[in-house]
Amino acid sequence: MIHKILLPLILTLFFSSLAWADRGDIDFIRLLESQDAAALGEDIQEGTGFAASFLGIQYDVNLYIVGYETLDFDGVSPTIATGLICIPIGFDCDLPMLTYGHGLTLKNSGAPSVGNGTNAFIAKGMASNGYIAVLPDYIHLGQECDPGKQGFMHAETEANATIDLIRAARNYCEEQGIVYSDQLFISGYSQGGHSSMATCKMIQEKHSEEFDITAAIPGGGTFDLSGIAADSLASPTRTTGEPHALCLVVRSYMHIYQDSLKNYGYEGLTIDDLFRSPYDSLLNMILDQDNEFGNTSLLDEVPNRMLEDEFRIPFQNDPDYFMRKFLGYNNLYDWAPQMKMRIFHSRADVENPYPNVEKAYARFLELGAPDVELKTIEGLGHAEAGIIHVLELKNYFASMKAACPAVGLDMQTANPPRIYPNPFEEDILLELPTEWQNRIRSIELYNANGQLMKLIEVKDHRLNWQIKANDLQNGLYFLSIKGDGIEWTEALVK
Repeated sequence: MIHKILLPLILTLFFSSLAWADRGDIDFIRLLESQDAAALGEDIQEGTGFAASFLGIQYDVNLYIVGYETLDFDGVSPTIATGLICIPIGFDCDLPMLTYGHGLTLKNSGAPSVGNGTNAFIAKGMASNGYIAVLPDYIHLGQECDPGKQGFMHAETEANATIDLIRAARNYCEEQGIVYSDQLFISGYSQGGHSSMATCKMIQEKHSEEFDITAAIPGGGTFDLSGIAADSLASPTRTTGEPHALCLVVRSYMHIYQDSLKNYGYEGLTIDDLFRSPYDSLLNMILDQDNEFGNTSLLDEVPNRMLEDEFRIPFQNDPDYFMRKFLGYNNLYDWAPQMKMRIFHSRADVENPYPNVEKAYARFLELGAPDVELKTIEGLGHAEAGIIHVLELKNYFASMKAACPAVGLDMQTANPPRIYPNPFEEDILLELPTEWQNRIRSIELYNANGQLMKLIEVKDHRLNWQIKANDLQNGLYFLSIKGDGIEWTEALVK
């Protein structure tokens, strides 16, 4: 009898240790693109209207797709996931690593590893700033990974996929003689806000001897999934431009936690049972990762109304409803981050409501997190704020990146500029740190279309500036400060 009990446990531990040892092993890696800084700058100019210097493009880059080993939903079985690794060419110091978690993606063709679109732009932009950029697809998303249903908002596999891609990047660098530093920066937006927070939590709790996170900036994420996020998803009145988020998270959790459904009296329940006609049929196509049909405008802008009444009402009102319980398995607010962290969110975010991050931030402080701050921006929706998050992480990480003498100013020893008020009405006030004195060449203000609205060619070297902006229309603007070894851009709202 003892042998019958112990043998399965021994086998489980044995195979778990094998899976653990193989995590991050590279199954394949392939160069997708080599791009010099000038060509990358031209792409930026064409795609955004901004000059290359706006995002600090400095180095040529190599962009790779990599298939690597990580763990499946059960936490034991190995699976091949895919992602992007982008490496700068000609950086004269040890390279820090930077992860970026992507947002909601319905189709395999939209995964970062495909190597085009916004995610590839972010990867190349960060690498050209002197980082090894690491962008996971997460498991079962992408055109060359092991097939399956993606685990949208599943904290464990989001974190595993990110951590194991860092390992794969290190493995490749060691094989190629590319020297990386021990600095590790974690970021992501939307779903990537959740995945980057999950990655920080897992590293702190399970891998602190292997990794030391320099800083993290989760953006636009949800951390109280079973409470504030569930209330938003189940609301009978909230409208959203992303009704498919509810559909994808329901499909994801019903697949991952299918063995638990019987505990709630729903054994054999399918996603078709939850959604009313015609949405049940539409979702078979919209959520099919290989089917390019993705017209989410056909879904109801109030997601709650797509559910059958027998599921809609308890989801809305019952804290013990099975979907709220599944969401709760992926909450990320009840811990105390020990790394330096800036949580980034827009107060006007409808998709991921702002009270969600207020709750997480307050809980972190209550539990004694030593160096966590909340960066709030005003007046921007979820998608618009994602653009600002990229600029924010660039500035935030640059302030902690180890100095490289060949690059110029040591940003670690320099205070950031103070730019205020934000939002502004008439004048923009700028206070430069003393370390920047005699280094600034120009101060430029762009609108959201990349048009240069104000230009100050710095000929004297005072530290305080006043930019007259009462003639500008209301909207989003970017203030760019340029100088010797300095590229600093911040978003402003009028």
